[in-house]
Amino acid sequence: MSILIEKALALIDDLEIRRAREIDESVLRSMTGPIIDGQEQKQIKDCFTSKDYLEDDKKGHLSSFVVMSPTNIPLIFFSLRCGELFQVTQPEKMEVGYEAIKAIYRLQRKEYSSEEERILLMETVDRAKKKGMAYDEMEYFYYKKNRWKKDEELEHTKAVTKVRNSFPAVELKLFGTNEAGKEYWKSLGLPKERKMGETLFWLKVVGTLEMMHKYVGCQYVYLFAADKEADGQLVQYYRVRLGFKSDASLSANKPEFDWQCQFLFQGIEDLFNRRMLFKNSLRGLEGS
Repeated sequence: MSILIEKALALIDDLEIRRAREIDESVLRSMTGPIIDGQEQKQIKDCFTSKDYLEDDKKGHLSSFVVMSPTNIPLIFFSLRCGELFQVTQPEKMEVGYEAIKAIYRLQRKEYSSEEERILLMETVDRAKKKGMAYDEMEYFYYKKNRWKKDEELEHTKAVTKVRNSFPAVELKLFGTNEAGKEYWKSLGLPKERKMGETLFWLKVVGTLEMMHKYVGCQYVYLFAADKEADGQLVQYYRVRLGFKSDASLSANKPEFDWQCQFLFQGIEDLFNRRMLFKNSLRGLEGS
């Protein structure tokens, strides 16, 4: 058993990762899309092999890859392109904190002409407190608002969107398996629980990201899962099997192409650590 596993893992290690632009289009179009909920997701494969998408790969607007078997059968396909994640600015909260500090300064200097005006200033401060702001946070938003105003004086165009923070990231697009390649995968003799898509994701897709990371700074990997249900099979696969998540801590720009898809992300260090754990689990098979 261990000898068979060792040979299978050696074959997987030798599988070639090729750019889609280098592969005959007839080979690419012979692929079948991944099966989700018992149905072939043909649109994923069709988009990956479309004329416009392949042209983007040729121009270098994105990088599309296919993992090929020694018999020239595509096994999985995926694309990578530069991106960015960010934290939103919370302009409404910033305005409340800004006005609260202005009110505090006026109260300290007794810059009010009547009791009614003093009460209004107190209410402005209370409004910030009701939003859970301590004095330090109010002060933080006060200085942020001042910088915001100065930036608007400098940057006259409305085409630039201000964010609180931004993070270098890579977008994973159109990751899918070629169902027609699963017969080859079965021939390797790996245990049934070692699925082709998951195994090649950790060994080949993340391996490609590790190579990229030697030359380009990156903090996160993100994707838009083509799943219309919040707890659909595809989203659960990305979360449970591949370690992606979605929460309010980070945001992304979602183009029209990805409308009705769900934003998921993962820290690059977490991704690499999970890859190491997965590789260690495969080494455990060799000793079984």
